[in-house]
Amino acid sequence: MKIEKIMLKSVAKSILKYFLFFVLSLLLALTVRLFLFNFYSIPSDSMEPALLPGDFIVADKLTYGARIFTGLKYDSISDPPMVHAPGFRNIRRNDVVVFNFPYRYEWDVIRMSLDKIFVKRCIGLPGDSVSIVDGYYHVAGIAGTLGYIPGQKQLLGNSSTLDPVIMYPAVFDSLNWDIINLGPLYVPAAGDTVELTPENFYIYHKMIVYETNAVVQMKDSLVYINDAVKYNYTFSNNWYFMAGDKVINSQDSRYIGLIPEDYIIGKASFIWKSKDPVTGKYRFKRFLKKVI
Repeated sequence: MKIEKIMLKSVAKSILKYFLFFVLSLLLALTVRLFLFNFYSIPSDSMEPALLPGDFIVADKLTYGARIFTGLKYDSISDPPMVHAPGFRNIRRNDVVVFNFPYRYEWDVIRMSLDKIFVKRCIGLPGDSVSIVDGYYHVAGIAGTLGYIPGQKQLLGNSSTLDPVIMYPAVFDSLNWDIINLGPLYVPAAGDTVELTPENFYIYHKMIVYETNAVVQMKDSLVYINDAVKYNYTFSNNWYFMAGDKVINSQDSRYIGLIPEDYIIGKASFIWKSKDPVTGKYRFKRFLKKVI
């Protein structure tokens, strides 16, 4: 009997030891993915040549600060509640950023899609005024290169052959903008106030609905928020203009609009592995390549 008891205790200790190891490993994995980094695959060519279909990237959450969900509420009129840990620095122009697609159900309402992730290059920061002039990105007061210039040159050279659906983004269809000449488009920062002109209504009404959950409409050139006439609006969120490097084939802020800060997941840091989706062969030269 003593031998059996000793054996049972030994088995119980071993089971407990493995259980604790499993729990600690799971907690460590969750902590890493919540606070440090996560992995994502690249399905399209919209960020060529920086990223190719079949690349698997690491999204660094430390640089901008991890986004932590604090509740499970996730319905048709709200996004999950969250807080942001402090980061090492803010997003910069030309950073390659990982974020949630901003339409969960339909294109009329900005709502976070948890299962649809986009990777684009940041062109406009909160407070910037972004324009596309003859196919090239510009930010007022900024002289440096923005985005992938060869891609913008390619777009300009092929603009005459583009389908009207591609040339004229539906998100700005009331402004007669196209992807060759667009803007100026002001990118709001938290605390910024804009005048609610008819033009600004067309640009910002979905963003105001996102921030307020109010009914926002225009009647006789006047903007109403919950049946009250409003002549200006003060934003509560930071917003960003994102663009793909393959400008001629990228569903980015020209088509989906500006991206709220809460939808930012992290910075695309490096490619941890790459596999050609056609041949199935690994592209070893791309392993551990920094995303720039």
